[in-house]
Amino acid sequence: MADKARAAPGKQRRVQPAGDLPPRDQLQAQYQGHCARWEEALLNLHRQIRGLLEGNGCNATLKYRVKRFENYYEKLHRAERLEANGATAAICDLLGLRIICPFLEDIEAVERLLTANFPVIEVEHKGAQHSFREFGYDSVHLLVRLDPRQARINLPATRNVCEIQLRTTLQDAWAEVEHELVYKSPSALPKESVKRKLAALNAILTLSDLMFQEIRDFQKEIRKRDEQRRTALGELLHLPGILCLPQSGGVLDGEPALPLATSAGAAGGRLEKAMLAALDAHSRGELDLAESLYGQILEMKLDPKIRALVYNHRGMARFVAGRYREALQDFSQSLRFADDNARALVNRGLCNRLLGRLPQSLKDFEDALALAPANLDGYWGRAQTCYEMGLLGRALADCEKALSLQADFAPARNLAQAIRRNLL
Repeated sequence: MADKARAAPGKQRRVQPAGDLPPRDQLQAQYQGHCARWEEALLNLHRQIRGLLEGNGCNATLKYRVKRFENYYEKLHRAERLEANGATAAICDLLGLRIICPFLEDIEAVERLLTANFPVIEVEHKGAQHSFREFGYDSVHLLVRLDPRQARINLPATRNVCEIQLRTTLQDAWAEVEHELVYKSPSALPKESVKRKLAALNAILTLSDLMFQEIRDFQKEIRKRDEQRRTALGELLHLPGILCLPQSGGVLDGEPALPLATSAGAAGGRLEKAMLAALDAHSRGELDLAESLYGQILEMKLDPKIRALVYNHRGMARFVAGRYREALQDFSQSLRFADDNARALVNRGLCNRLLGRLPQSLKDFEDALALAPANLDGYWGRAQTCYEMGLLGRALADCEKALSLQADFAPARNLAQAIRRNLL
């Protein structure tokens, strides 16, 4: 939104003038007489908004407050001076609610949710007035009309609204510190150099917000490409459940997301591009290309966790290509750099089973389940290995455990039925 403020069509600013103010004691008594109802209305609005955000998967921190009488009275006198000079003054933040989000994209999402679900009568983008050379206070302010049946604000110079501020965590930190240093200071800032330092700090925080958003966008793209790759793997294998990878927030179940903080500068950029290219080729079933790209990545200087992840990915590409011994070597290398990776253990257990190394396969699955006791793939893999070893009772127990984790897991249900027929 390019303009500084947007008011809903047909909505007028209805403000009780600040002029001819009642005595302070009378105003304070009026404030105290209504404050409890305002707090109740604000708490109700807070609950509604929190429920809306949680229901839409928004991770945000909410704060709310009724402006103290002393602060209101001080602002009222400023409004009175403005009116004396012919300007229109309105106090819109007697009731205030702040929503603090981790990322810039969350601000846009929350703004859309609020405008779609509440009577928002005005939106102001506080940072929109800055030129590209300027940095200053950034925030989105929305005015939500209050239901007069729940609470009515009828103090001089006020509007019957609640002001909602949307900020990122960094924007909120800046606003709090700036408020203490500038607005609460007993005197003007002594030097122009101090103002320049504050502007520079705000520029750093603004750029940090942008960089955090870029990192988040990259992680989303990695997850998208990896989901495509996993879907393609399942179609190629035609083995339901063997490589069933439940979502867990990382690149693969049991593996961390790519830790970008360990790959700074140009090297980090090369790694990101190479990973995206490799995952893209893998998802399209171009296994030779994917294997080559994974190999190029492994020639880079990598954090051990990233190296383990890449070995595991290359092992899966080799596995799908039917090169089980090479895949086995990659899974073992992955475990060499991260021996707590349950996913690599499951993959190696599968390779060992297909190579006829049943005792080694059984140990891999047992080690994987020791690390991740709720691992569906671990139980399913061990069930198949036990079945091939003739350990039918253990295989049946593992099938039942897998079904307890996912009741509609057809491969485990079918194997359990076959075992029961053999045991009759």
